[in-house]
Amino acid sequence: MSNDPDSTVYPASCLCGGVRYDVSGPLDEAALCHCSMCRRATGSAFNVAVPVAEAQLRWIARGTLREFESSPGKMRAFCSGCGAAVYSRRTAKPGQLRLRIGLIEGLSDLSDVYHIYWADRLSWMDRFGDLPKNAGEEPGRS
Repeated sequence: MSNDPDSTVYPASCLCGGVRYDVSGPLDEAALCHCSMCRRATGSAFNVAVPVAEAQLRWIARGTLREFESSPGKMRAFCSGCGAAVYSRRTAKPGQLRLRIGLIEGLSDLSDVYHIYWADRLSWMDRFGDLPKNAGEEPGRS
C-alpha cells in the first residue's frame, strides 16, 4: 500500500465472505445515523456509514448481495448469507453509496465524523462517553 491517502485501498467483507470488495481512499468522513430506520436495519443503536462514489469500489464477490427498498427511492443492501448490512443508496443520487463501516478493514482514522438524526437518538446515547470501556467482553454480562 502506498502512503498516499488517495491511493489507499481498504479490503472489506461481510461476516460470511459472500460479499467482498476493495474500496479506494481517501476515506475520511463518516456519519453516525440515529434514525429509527437505520437502527432497525442494523439492529444497533445507530448506523455508521462512509459516503463514497461507486467508482471507488472494486467488487470481488457479490453473489449474496441483495437490496431492499426501505422507503421510496432508498435502497439498503445486505448479504443474504449472513445478514450483514453492506450499503445504502438513493436512486435520486446515482453513483453514490453509503458503505457500512464495520465491513471495511484497516479504516482506523477518520477526520470528519458527525451525527445525523440526533434528535431521534436513544436517550442513553447522551451518556455514551461516560460508559465503562472494557478491552473485551466482561464476564457475567451479556
